[in-house]
Amino acid sequence: MKDYVKSLKNISVSDTDQVGTKNAFLGEIFTHIALRDIRVPEGFVITASAFRHFIEYNKLDGVHEKLLTQINTQKHSNIAEIGQKARDLILGARLPGDIYDLIISEYLNLCEDFGPEVAVRSSSLSQRPFHNGIKDKHETFLNVKGEKALIDSVKKCFASLYSDKALMEDPLNMDTAISVAVQTMVRADNSCSGLAYTADPVSGFMDVIHISGVWGLGENILQEQSSPDEFIVYKPTLPQGLKSIIQRKMGSKSRMMTSREVDGNRQVVEVDTPADQRGKFVLNDEEILTIANWGMTLENYYSSPMSMEWAKDGNSQNLYLLQAKPKQFRK
Repeated sequence: MKDYVKSLKNISVSDTDQVGTKNAFLGEIFTHIALRDIRVPEGFVITASAFRHFIEYNKLDGVHEKLLTQINTQKHSNIAEIGQKARDLILGARLPGDIYDLIISEYLNLCEDFGPEVAVRSSSLSQRPFHNGIKDKHETFLNVKGEKALIDSVKKCFASLYSDKALMEDPLNMDTAISVAVQTMVRADNSCSGLAYTADPVSGFMDVIHISGVWGLGENILQEQSSPDEFIVYKPTLPQGLKSIIQRKMGSKSRMMTSREVDGNRQVVEVDTPADQRGKFVLNDEEILTIANWGMTLENYYSSPMSMEWAKDGNSQNLYLLQAKPKQFRK
């Protein structure tokens, strides 16, 4: 039987065709000793083979491709309409029993060690050249709890293969499959999160690491809707253990994404950032240097500048790497 579900601990960049770029780079951290000091949330991956089996099981082979040929590629005037039809076909379909059972079994194993809340993240199979940004055109769902909610979120990630953002790029040359990661939930909603680049994201200057962060979940910073704290680390002195943080800039951080319990489930909400938090940096020096060193380790490993997404768990106070992409990568 094909591998429909794989543990992150058993994945590397050689599996990119099956698990997508995002999942492959996270798995590489688990499987290579040179990267073992980087902390990544544990979890499992639903592979491209599982998606293709799902499509075949529901007799949707070729249906989406035919639908996409109806898109007005000049004006994009009907992308929302076609995209919704494409997504509805997936949302209305059923997961084959073998895939369903594998997902639930892995989820229950994860619950035993880490609790019932997970993050469900899409991972594109695209081999197009990477860019410095880390924004995603496919869906992510946080604080997912329970078997039904998990299966619904997986199907929504499948459907996001045909998101409006993805269709806008090149509707006639899209990926034909998608992978999904299910990971333990990092409770950044009661702490902080952000981005990091091992070269200046604007100028491309290679001697600095640029780290930014906000209170709560990182959606606002990804959508450029919040003014984050910014930290600049000087790379040449970092391996020597010298004082390498050369700039700290406090952002307004006026709004934050957090979560609230509603009917037993945690829902993400946007609120005003409390005044006492606005006047505090989201990271201390030790945490800034931890993220910077993770970036240096990854840059040296891949011989490429990196873009990263990080988060801090408000319960354990641990930092985690949620995503990492080299600017250039060849399998």
